[in-house]
Amino acid sequence: MNLSQVTAFCTVVKAGSISKAAKHLHLTQPALSLQIQDLEEHFQTQLLERSNRGVKVTLSGELLYSYGQRMMSLNENLIQEINALTSLGNEQMMIGASSTIGGYALPCSIYIFKEKYPQSDVKMTIANTKEILEQTEDGVLDIGLIEGPLNKKLLNQQKLIAKNICKDELVMITPANEKWIDREVITLDELTRLPLILREKGSGIRETVEKALNDNDLQMNDCQLTMELSTLESIKSCVEAGQGISIISRLAVRRELRHGTLKALQVEGISFPHYFTVIYSCVKPKTGLQKTFIEFIKCPHSRSFC
Repeated sequence: MNLSQVTAFCTVVKAGSISKAAKHLHLTQPALSLQIQDLEEHFQTQLLERSNRGVKVTLSGELLYSYGQRMMSLNENLIQEINALTSLGNEQMMIGASSTIGGYALPCSIYIFKEKYPQSDVKMTIANTKEILEQTEDGVLDIGLIEGPLNKKLLNQQKLIAKNICKDELVMITPANEKWIDREVITLDELTRLPLILREKGSGIRETVEKALNDNDLQMNDCQLTMELSTLESIKSCVEAGQGISIISRLAVRRELRHGTLKALQVEGISFPHYFTVIYSCVKPKTGLQKTFIEFIKCPHSRSFC
């Protein structure tokens, strides 16, 4: 038995006659009949009842037809995936990621993707969320990975498709010194009176913080914003040195929290849900490599963020 014989059998069942199926398959009737006979000999059972009015499927034939349909479908999927896989080596892809994703999540994912598709040419650049949005809209980037709240109206204007891929959280971080050693929670009023160090405007973290404050009837002007810095590493260094507190992705401070150089506190009555999103053009056609990476990064079991 081979797949071509099963395909021929399924075609006969669909057509209802050997003559019609033979025309569809561009075979002679005797050649097609021989393939059906080979199948019947292989399974040692009758698969079709033949008459002047055509053919009728036996119970064994119905079973083979059911399995045959699945075999043909699996074969088609296999061909498509192999074609996609072999074509990836001829394609390049530029990915843009916002700071938290690009610095603390995506490097491991790209490493795993390259292990799975070693011929693929993947490059990554890091910028803030606003810049990633603009560069994806302009076609400089094939795919963007951004963080923070989404402006759906703006995305529609920019003709971008956005898919949330996971949810992170922001935490308030302080120096790990005597002042904070026994604290686990602070009030919102305390937060507004502490020297605050944040990312610059246009960053996803900044937008998440501002949205959370607005949801609690506060503005950024109500806080003691002392510094705006463009990198997470510089923010962490300033907080470790006792120059203020910050609100930052937990993903970005896992190492410092584990080593005890920073401390994370909750702010009573307020949360900072922080979303990671993949974006790409809804106008520009996607290549096989881009489609494969989008499906890869959307799947939590495959992407393996660091």
